[in-house]
Amino acid sequence: MKTLLLLLTALSLFGSDYVAMKASFDKGDINRAITYARTNAMKGNIPAMYDLGLLYYAKGSTKEAKTWLARSVKNDGKGQLGVSLIMFVQSQNRNGYQKVAESLINEPKGEIRDALMHVSKDLAANRRDASAESYLVLGELFSADKIIRPDMKTALFLIDQAAKKGNAKAMEMMGDAYWRSNYTVDSLMVAPQTGNALNVALEYYRDAAALGNLDATAKVGKLHIVGPRNLRRIQYGVEQILKSANGGSALGAEIAAELYMNGQGVRANRQQALEWYLKATEICEVNKVLANLYRQGEEAEKYAKAYETCTKEGSTKRRYHILFEPF
Repeated sequence: MKTLLLLLTALSLFGSDYVAMKASFDKGDINRAITYARTNAMKGNIPAMYDLGLLYYAKGSTKEAKTWLARSVKNDGKGQLGVSLIMFVQSQNRNGYQKVAESLINEPKGEIRDALMHVSKDLAANRRDASAESYLVLGELFSADKIIRPDMKTALFLIDQAAKKGNAKAMEMMGDAYWRSNYTVDSLMVAPQTGNALNVALEYYRDAAALGNLDATAKVGKLHIVGPRNLRRIQYGVEQILKSANGGSALGAEIAAELYMNGQGVRANRQQALEWYLKATEICEVNKVLANLYRQGEEAEKYAKAYETCTKEGSTKRRYHILFEPF
């Protein structure tokens, strides 16, 4: 009953079209979401203009996105940040980045706005003095599909700058970009611009691991076990994976479990694998593995339910970098 009341309240506050638009987008039906937003935007609804601009951006229709975001701004609505992001991607020289910085002067402060301002000023001056964190904020924005459409060329440039400035997370992400093969399932990012250069990936992972990034440590280990002969150092790989797992990395624990389950670099030990899987349950898929390992009974049901829950949450609860505006 409480859930129903909350839903009815949302419908009355924001309008059923907004709720339907957002639900459609969450389900991946961007064209239907655009229909809801466009219907209201054409009637002069300013928040709907802003949302329509974001939806077109997500779809990859940059020209339409810029048109509707600019129309929202012209009517004293949101949209300048979106326009500035499009300008940033389209910038070809220092003058272009200077215009991006100038376009943000009156925009309210916020994580993305501030990062875009700092990086744009940096590139306009050709100094590269902005912080690693600012470059990474933008890199993660352009590498994900949280309303803004992924732009891997832009993302890789930004993330690599953050990596060069010593950010361990950025180093790991660059390693993921260079590790694109049939035998890895834990890459965070697929980037066709990089190819599949495992030596480069390993170098990034090692640098990140040296700074205490335990997930990168696990990936160093895995590459040494499953990589080609010139990279293969089985015992060292096992040591790195266990170092990561013992340090508290869920990814390290999952990979350690896989080693013991498959007898890869270690003697197969189902009980040892189970113990490591139990330390990696924050990774959704691990709950499915545990449900299958227990097969039946209370424990099997527990992890099957946990897997069902986290799967639903993953498909319905999206953390947006930039938020829609109720209309």
